Amino acid sequence: MCRQASSSGVKPLTSDESMNSETHTNSTDVLIVYDSVRSGKRAKELCDRLGQYCELNLRIWNLSALRLPALARAAAHEAGRAILLIVAVDGEMLPRHVKTCLHKCARAIHAADGALLAQFHSILKMNEKLCPAYRCLKQIAQHAGIQFFSEVVELREDELDCSSAESLGASQGQFRRPGLNLAQKQSSTNSLTVP
Repeated sequence: MCRQASSSGVKPLTSDESMNSETHTNSTDVLIVYDSVRSGKRAKELCDRLGQYCELNLRIWNLSALRLPALARAAAHEAGRAILLIVAVDGEMLPRHVKTCLHKCARAIHAADGALLAQFHSILKMNEKLCPAYRCLKQIAQHAGIQFFSEVVELREDELDCSSAESLGASQGQFRRPGLNLAQKQSSTNSLTVP
């Protein structure tokens, strides 16, 4: 959501205000943490869709970069300006250093009344709440006092690779079949709908 600060608090932008870029700039910072190029690309696509409604400043970090303490501190510092933390991962257990960094990022986003969006790739929708990353990220959001949203992003047909062991479900004994579309019951967890 794009908002403008005023002396009386925060108010939504009107169409006149959003058209006049000379009087002010209004942008929203989003922090993306991703584990693979594919998941980072999908998180960016989500931001592109959200960017139709307001200007977004993206801060993008790969999970492997967060192993370095200086970079983890820099990511947490950037989270202080963000209202949305998107964590785009495959659903596996997150390394300890990543969890530590994400806790710091979530606490920083709390000050902006922000949210954490978990975007899972390479898992079935029906396995979403069973994956280790879901439980971990939901707990991080709860501890920080921010809203938690999640979604499973299915692979497009051009991204399917039937020859790989992962797409056949052989990865660590989990049922992972990208592109499989099953009917699901409505979940009580917040879900994200973006046009």
